[in-house]
Amino acid sequence: MKRKSFIIMGAALMMTALSVRGADPDLPKVEILGKEYYYHEIKKGESIYGIAKQHGWDLDELVRLNPATASDMAKGSRLYYPTGRVTVVTDFNPDMKASDNKEDYEPIRHLVKRGETVYSISRQYNIPVETIYASCPDSKYGIKAGETLVIQQPASGKDGGYLYYEIKSGDTLFGLAKKYHTSVEDILTLNPGVSERNFKSGETIRIAVNSEQRKVHTELVEESRLASLDSYKVGRKDDWNSISQKTGVAVETLKEANDNVEKPKKNDVINIPVMETVTVEKEYIESDPREKTTEGIRELYDSIHNTNGNEMLQQVKVALLLEEPTGKRDIDFTRGFLTALDGMSKTPFKIDFKVIDGRSASEKVLQSLDEYHPNLLISTADKSFPVYLAEYGNKYNVEVVNVFDIKNELCEENPSIIQLLPSSAYFNQQMGEQLFEDYGNRKIVMVGRVDSGDGIAEAFLAKLGDNKPQQTSVASLTNYSVAGDNEYLFYCYSTRKDEIADILQAIENIREREPFAEIAVVGRPNWVTLTETYGDRFGDAGVVIPSRVWFDADSDKGKRFVRNFTSLFGSAPVKSFPNFAACGYDVANYFIPSTAKNGGDFNKGFNEFDAEIVQSDIRLERINNWGGFTNRVGYFVKFRPGGFVDKIMLK
Repeated sequence: MKRKSFIIMGAALMMTALSVRGADPDLPKVEILGKEYYYHEIKKGESIYGIAKQHGWDLDELVRLNPATASDMAKGSRLYYPTGRVTVVTDFNPDMKASDNKEDYEPIRHLVKRGETVYSISRQYNIPVETIYASCPDSKYGIKAGETLVIQQPASGKDGGYLYYEIKSGDTLFGLAKKYHTSVEDILTLNPGVSERNFKSGETIRIAVNSEQRKVHTELVEESRLASLDSYKVGRKDDWNSISQKTGVAVETLKEANDNVEKPKKNDVINIPVMETVTVEKEYIESDPREKTTEGIRELYDSIHNTNGNEMLQQVKVALLLEEPTGKRDIDFTRGFLTALDGMSKTPFKIDFKVIDGRSASEKVLQSLDEYHPNLLISTADKSFPVYLAEYGNKYNVEVVNVFDIKNELCEENPSIIQLLPSSAYFNQQMGEQLFEDYGNRKIVMVGRVDSGDGIAEAFLAKLGDNKPQQTSVASLTNYSVAGDNEYLFYCYSTRKDEIADILQAIENIREREPFAEIAVVGRPNWVTLTETYGDRFGDAGVVIPSRVWFDADSDKGKRFVRNFTSLFGSAPVKSFPNFAACGYDVANYFIPSTAKNGGDFNKGFNEFDAEIVQSDIRLERINNWGGFTNRVGYFVKFRPGGFVDKIMLK
């Protein structure tokens, strides 16, 4: 490691020097070894005490600095005294000064993505919601995809926070590290989504300003420094060499102390610095020379991400952590997973597969992981996703797939987490906005008891503006009057099976009375679980159901999966929603080939192989350069008469 000397000489040093200078005498000055001194040429009869008093100098300091001259007081000799001005700071590197320029903390410019809320954005940048409201007052009344929020951020380098910085054209990793007194390694570590290859303008990264201060350490070193000063009157035959021999001071030191003297001449008075070797404490900041080259930065990146460059993994080691290994969900998930592995027998890489009992204590689970060293970790926890798994993934740069827990938000701050199903907050916002785009111009009727926990309805209603919806009970719906030349949307709060049956019957009655009215019925996501019971009636009523997944057992892929599964295990997958066997099948088919292909570096993308996905499309993207991955895919499942179902992926 190359070391940089780190000596801060500031106001305190200046004040110390000035305190011994006293008054400002009208005397000539000379620079000696980077400092400025007054000098007084001694006249006949002068005393050291009188000279100190005359100029307001500290007697002890004057004697200490001029011991030889003070003891002799020969006429024509010089007495030196510091002016307090430092002209050159030895070993001082101005780049080591901590960054405190508030002008460097530009506002955050955040482009709102679909499904984002002020709250989610505040979490993303670790700032209070009130900060966003203060910078963007209109955001109190809602935000929309495509708009840019300009949010003032505080100077955060001193309190352990981060500077959020938008990369500009011409910026480099090394340049930003130098500017903000951090390191390329720290920037790459804090922003797992960034590499030397994808470092581009417009992207936002976070920077730990002044983080290099944490790398300062102290060492004892020997150095030569000025102990005292003397003067010498040049003789007729003197040159630098002879003066060096007489005074015992090296020629180079003499020249440096008399940089205005090219060649000594007779009767010149030159400065004679008396040097001493002392042991001092010095502070160093370790810097990595790899940070200055493209190849070195790539090497750092691979080291941080625990990848092997561009090479495909020869072996994918998968740890499957089952929350309830004996439960129907996990049994069928594992069987679906194994069905996928059975179809990967001819891959160019090996697959090692280990099942871990998630019911065990966290210490035991972590011990199993430490012994196994997986490069892919999959968890079936559907509530309270284990935080220790996220911490494990972050520590060892292992991607951790959260298959079922839709309330988990760890992926927003943990770069190792992959959120397979859209989180509730995002899903509700996404569905509400899409409903508004598709049906916002219709006459809106909200059916049933208002459910304050219905996030989709909340997002939808927030977009309606002046198109105020009507409210009706389930019991009154059958008598609701519609006009044949109008378009209607009936949004249903109900989740109970008996109420859903009543709603479907009421819609059938309305359609019989006004067959030419345009009617759409939007159900809650859990309605999908009743497809087998009410599928035909859904089609007759024109039901639309927001959903994260949809398994079509009658499709070619669905039939092939069921056939292979049945061949291996002697029975068809358990009917469930989502289809747990199909979940396991999709997860294995998507993540195992991707992990092998990208060498464990998920910034290179997923699904490089032609994955056989049967239940849900997977389109993973990083939430930001410091967060994890999320799958933003959602559907409207539209039922049509005759048993037809359309799975419409949202934009």
